[in-house]
Amino acid sequence: MAGTGWTQGVRNGLEVVELGTPASTCTIALHGAHVLSFAPRGDRDWLWVSEKADFDVGKPLRGGIPICFPWFGPHSSNRDFPQHGFARTRVWHLTRVAEVDGNRLRAELELGPDPATARLFPHAFAARLAVTAGEELELALEVANAGDAAFVYEVALHTYFGVSAVGAITIEGLGEPIRLEGEVNRVYENSGPVTLVDPARARPIRVHSTGARSTVVWNPGALKARTVADMSPEGYRQFVCVETGNVRDQRVTLAPGERHETSVRYVGS
Repeated sequence: MAGTGWTQGVRNGLEVVELGTPASTCTIALHGAHVLSFAPRGDRDWLWVSEKADFDVGKPLRGGIPICFPWFGPHSSNRDFPQHGFARTRVWHLTRVAEVDGNRLRAELELGPDPATARLFPHAFAARLAVTAGEELELALEVANAGDAAFVYEVALHTYFGVSAVGAITIEGLGEPIRLEGEVNRVYENSGPVTLVDPARARPIRVHSTGARSTVVWNPGALKARTVADMSPEGYRQFVCVETGNVRDQRVTLAPGERHETSVRYVGS
């Protein structure tokens, strides 16, 4: 059985951290603190990355787990600002990789304000992401207010799950079971577990969240997929996004000195 260890390297031109445990492998790009891959040993990757993804620093990357922060979707007042904020297109700083126990590794990354982000979000924030890989995958995103005025933000962990066929899967835990037909873009007020059932996978994937009151389900469907430059026309068949966060009416307000953690745990069960 493989041991526990980690390395730094380059994948598709991006600096990455590779975590290896007895149970899984996980790849994280410093660009966007973007989880690109999580593969339990003996199983296929749980995540999907577009074959046409743009791996240039400063551009959003289609697939994996992008971080939407400090807003979700278009900016509320300035449509010239980048979709889903700037966290997913900035290079984060790797601060630490540590062994949690003999079966798990945790990588910690940080992002703070700079002149470019201050033009978009003029607040003293500190964002810290911890990615823990083992039998499960866990992401915990903490945002702290280091300034002297309150601010409001939205956040979503925009996870692209790879599936055998999008029309065959079922998403449970958001009311009636969801079957995807055509474009789906729904925001649910939800803090309970969500289950992704794929008949081609031996076990469903359960999504457990803490500090999150929103779940977003997204797939572009056949018609919209044709308009997405960094996705093949048939790419929509291969994934579904089940996103954990705090968006729209569930956005977070932080007073000076306060912090909030939005976390998610993906479990094969």
